Amino acid sequence: MDSITIKMSGRIFNSVDIISRYIDIILAAKERGMRLAIVTGGGDTARRYIEAGRQLSLSEAANDMLGIGASRLNALLLIYAINARGGTVHPRVVTSLEEAGEAWLDSGLVVMGGLQPGQSTTMVSTLVSEYLGIRKILNCANVDGLYESDPAKDPKAKKIRRATIDEAEKILERSAEVVAGTYELIDRWALSIMKRSGISMQIIDGRSPEMLEAALSGRDDVGSIIVPW
Repeated sequence: MDSITIKMSGRIFNSVDIISRYIDIILAAKERGMRLAIVTGGGDTARRYIEAGRQLSLSEAANDMLGIGASRLNALLLIYAINARGGTVHPRVVTSLEEAGEAWLDSGLVVMGGLQPGQSTTMVSTLVSEYLGIRKILNCANVDGLYESDPAKDPKAKKIRRATIDEAEKILERSAEVVAGTYELIDRWALSIMKRSGISMQIIDGRSPEMLEAALSGRDDVGSIIVPW
């Protein structure tokens, strides 16, 4: 039985049609016997609240808590929608690694958002993977893979199909930030968890649900793959 962590970009939740397609894919994978841990980002909802928090002079820790709340709201929407389709999922948003472990034993399908200030939800996906013994993460991101530079800023940026964690660290070292709402793709703390526990990550285009379907079927030719070594 395969166990996979799926990291869903919060921007996926901007489209009901895309959410619905994701649910179809998740339920089909569950029916095939797969066990899934799903981590949702806060997306545009988080960014709106964080911007309001900054205008109201909140601390970055407080802004992080707003982002965590938004990510958990997306997680709750996903849980309710899966239940509405007749799927079996842990009925509450998981808020700690200990709770994730208990829920994992009960249902094999758990959904969570952020955990604590200073962590990206990508880092949460690596932590829960480590805790549950999952060795692969499918990162449904806002881009279609890993690039040598930001493709939104550099249209000539080269896509990297496969990289080791050490290589990915060198590519991303200039863009790591710790300001609420600014995490992009993956950060060095997430990479450090992957390295110490031998976790790989396949980065795919979250805007196209069929990319998740392909990755869950075992295809490694979509997106980019970061491997431990």
